[in-house]
Amino acid sequence: MKENSYIEVKNYFENIANQAKFINDFVGFFEREWANRTASVKGLKSPTLALFKYDLGFDGPDQNTVAVRKIGFAVMFNNIKPDDFEGQYIAIHDAEQLALKILSRIRYDSNTPEHSLFNSFLKDSVEINPVELSGGEVGVDVLFNFKNKQLLKVDAADWEDIENVC
Repeated sequence: MKENSYIEVKNYFENIANQAKFINDFVGFFEREWANRTASVKGLKSPTLALFKYDLGFDGPDQNTVAVRKIGFAVMFNNIKPDDFEGQYIAIHDAEQLALKILSRIRYDSNTPEHSLFNSFLKDSVEINPVELSGGEVGVDVLFNFKNKQLLKVDAADWEDIENVC
């Protein structure tokens, strides 16, 4: 297991969006980025892959600290009319199918020894939920966990009150 970080996770998903033949746009973790892109002249092209959750926690014994990153992404379709329930159902179905393709890619990368996410994807943690935003966007939210080693070692050079660390 290799260490990861917030920016590496963001870059990983941006690369997924760029490489996927079925995703047309990407938005990072910030809600205001979604709002700005939606309101721009260019707008967002559907389907869009959007990140919305990143939590970092720790697990494991003292000698082997493991970082558990809770990640949330969404696959969204825009311009679905609020009174078009059948269109919303279809968009949720289609978004779920695309989310499964993305999860399949994540699992593939997690099974690739050379990849930074090697052996980190926790398949049993996956949750997929339908979502509807107020702007007419419909799709699915996907929540899951990555686990990676995470060193929690003090570097004496960072602290005035510590001379050395054994």
